Amino acid sequence: MNKKYWIAIFVLIALGLKYFQDRKVTTSTPTETNIVSNEKKQTQKKSQSKIKQDTANELPNLSTKPTTTNSYTANPGNFSIPKKYQNYYETIDFSQEGIALKEQLATLITETHTPVSYTPGIWEACKITDEDPQNTENVLLIYGWPDKDAKQNKHKRSMLKEDTNNKTDNSRDQHWEREHVFAKSLAVFKPFKQKALEAITSTNYKPLKLEEIAGHDAHNLRAINGSWNSTRGNRKFVDGKGNSKAIGKEYWYPGDEWKGDVARMMMYMHIRYETNNQYTKATKVGMPIDKDNGILSDEMIDLFLKWNVEDPVSAIERKRNDYHGDKNNKYAQGNRNPFIDNPYLATQIWGGPIAENKWKIKDISSSKK
Repeated sequence: MNKKYWIAIFVLIALGLKYFQDRKVTTSTPTETNIVSNEKKQTQKKSQSKIKQDTANELPNLSTKPTTTNSYTANPGNFSIPKKYQNYYETIDFSQEGIALKEQLATLITETHTPVSYTPGIWEACKITDEDPQNTENVLLIYGWPDKDAKQNKHKRSMLKEDTNNKTDNSRDQHWEREHVFAKSLAVFKPFKQKALEAITSTNYKPLKLEEIAGHDAHNLRAINGSWNSTRGNRKFVDGKGNSKAIGKEYWYPGDEWKGDVARMMMYMHIRYETNNQYTKATKVGMPIDKDNGILSDEMIDLFLKWNVEDPVSAIERKRNDYHGDKNNKYAQGNRNPFIDNPYLATQIWGGPIAENKWKIKDISSSKK
């Protein structure tokens, strides 16, 4: 074969190789591009999906109502609630009992509580709520003795409204003060960094901190003779008999006439601040009667359950509750003490001796006839 023949063969081979190389580029390159494009699309989809998921996790689902761990439907249970209380208790499921009912009432009295100033708020409120029904120029003093027994000023049960404490210790028995029935220092518990209740006397000061709100709580404050207030001090409540008095060096008996008032006030304080590490729990302020079984699981004590039964709700308790339960009153804090409205609620929550049921139970059998 001549030289020209071999050159032609070589050219044809070269052209063939070039052809196949061009085919490889035009077919393979778009495939790789498609793969990259698809990968980008998948990444974008995943990214968009994650954004949507993250957004869904951050924002509430507005198409549904928020749910809570414990949800209740308003229900009067077996109670016939007086009309004037119905609006206040309209969210409560009274078919519940025990802790479930206690938690509902605690939420209610907390959410409807608007703290008032200690000065002049509590002073002025006491002149209205603690007014002596037998002498409207006076206030009725907690722990006061019956007139026949009160031979000293500090034991008297009534005093002029204008005779408020003027800060002179040598005449405290001639003036009235604001008694923290749950004594301020008894709230202290260092492991939880709990401080004493605090009352800020600056004019029109509105409490902000927990200890201030509790220290200004009108449901824990009563008019009292200044000297008798000093004698009570921060003594814990203990069972007793007769008129108010100190028992030993550490304890205080509020008197037969006042022990029910005290019990219901302490029950209020027990549930009002319970979510704050039981800031004002019953065991801090009173001594159980039964040393072995007198402290209940949530640290309510049998002493207050007993007093709640033995000393029925008084007119002054109802007057105080109605005043503070009406937020339209100038010095009212807006919430109520449920145990004054119906002492039986204590029985429904903690058991023990059966207290007076002021909301008469419906006769279910007769209502079905």
